[in-house]
Amino acid sequence: MRLNLTQILHPKLMRVSVSLFLAITFILLTYLPLILHGGIIVDDWGDIAHNLTCANFSDCYLSWFPLFSNRPLAPLPITTLTFLFETNFSAYLICNTAIYLAAIYLFASVIKKIVTYEAALIFFLLASIPMIAMPLVSSPINQSTATVSFLYWAISLWLLYQGTHKKLWIFFCASYFFLLLSFLTYEIILPLILINALLPWIIFGDGQQKTAWFKYFIKFILPILVILLIVTLWQKEFAPRFMDVDSRLKFIPSHSLAKLHTWLHVFFMQIPNLFLKTKDFFTAYSLLTALTLVFCLLSSSFSRPLASITNSRNQRFFLVCCLSFFASVLIFILSDESAVSWGYQARGLSSTWFTFALFWASASSITKKLRFIYLILLSIFCFLSSLSFSAQRDGYIESWKIQKIIINDVLHKLNTQVTKPNLIVFGDVPKFLNLNYNDEIVFSQSWDFGDALRIYNPQLIAGGAVIDSRKKDFHNIQFTNEYILLDGWWKNDANNIWFYDFDPISKQGKLFKIEDLPHLKKYLQFLGAPGALN
Repeated sequence: MRLNLTQILHPKLMRVSVSLFLAITFILLTYLPLILHGGIIVDDWGDIAHNLTCANFSDCYLSWFPLFSNRPLAPLPITTLTFLFETNFSAYLICNTAIYLAAIYLFASVIKKIVTYEAALIFFLLASIPMIAMPLVSSPINQSTATVSFLYWAISLWLLYQGTHKKLWIFFCASYFFLLLSFLTYEIILPLILINALLPWIIFGDGQQKTAWFKYFIKFILPILVILLIVTLWQKEFAPRFMDVDSRLKFIPSHSLAKLHTWLHVFFMQIPNLFLKTKDFFTAYSLLTALTLVFCLLSSSFSRPLASITNSRNQRFFLVCCLSFFASVLIFILSDESAVSWGYQARGLSSTWFTFALFWASASSITKKLRFIYLILLSIFCFLSSLSFSAQRDGYIESWKIQKIIINDVLHKLNTQVTKPNLIVFGDVPKFLNLNYNDEIVFSQSWDFGDALRIYNPQLIAGGAVIDSRKKDFHNIQFTNEYILLDGWWKNDANNIWFYDFDPISKQGKLFKIEDLPHLKKYLQFLGAPGALN
């Protein structure tokens, strides 16, 4: 059916077209710098190096166990990506970004169907900039487990929505199958299962006989409980019978309030501090990106009639989104972990940011009387969130530059000075950027520094270890008569150790041979290592 000019120029269609154009522009402005100039961090290096010691795809997948025994499908995206892309780092970023954006787009399409276009757009834009969970996009290999899990969950919800309308069992079975896949990949989607359980109630409400609730329970609640039971039994009963399992379920009731506090601290202290710090890190480019986001939100704010904003379905949607947001604290309470919004540990806040974006989006559906205030608050929050994300993105681009400088410098010096293979490189390298916004990480572990070197010259280099003497981070270093010990687990003798010292100011390094353990001990004491060396 052909649209005439009057239909094309209809104000509502024009607003939607403008907001879509601005949304696409915002995504491109946000992610292109990372894709073109960014790289990988921390565990990603170990994921690539893992393939050096296995024969084929299935061998590599199986060799991840028992490390991933608690979530048996997690090695699948990691193994697949590393086999496909090897050291093509931009490909990892493109693929992981595409997976994550596909997940939030698919969920946004469901939001659009059940409430408003505006709510869908707010969710999509805000979820796309996880400024308190930056590793979700800056660690594209290891965090593919999280993005794939989100995608499985989004597919599950989309299938559930189709099932509630088409009344076909195939959609329900497929929905719960993908939900199980999501849990076996990464439990990060735990707070989102409330949306699966209550989606039919959001759509149809409770205008039925009371006896219908038993059917509702059997059809929509019981399958989810069965999935949770399967996951729990796998971690606590089945898997421990034939392998070591580090279960994520480590609930300690006495620690619950402390973990709740760390989660609340993210919102009343950590996010405000990040917003305050943006004044020292924003650029003209990040300012343009943030303004594009605000204009996009404002252009879509009245794309649907205000009369439809206060219906009961929107109120039910808002209630469920609030419950899902507050349920995200369970990730930390049940795993006995603290919520942290900086550095690599910020990856634990992925579902928190996801549900927080959902909270903002759902609030747009019930704010008819306070709409102007809501739009002001939303615009300010999104503007600052975009600036914060951009600052961290630019930091990780700089981190990638420094990582490449260090790797190339070490390899060049080793190739000109060393002939004996299987050496260990002991690196005094920066853990974070010298001038960082939110602890943008450079090298922090033996599996990022050592494995990065080993990937490029596995015949010469056996591994590595790191300290950061300039920040007084010596990784709890200790000595015995036979070996050096870091962090209570990494150990090595000094038979074939070379020491690399990198200056982050001049961006130059020096490399020299360690003769024996006393030589290494003396040099580390010179660098300021603690008295525990005695």
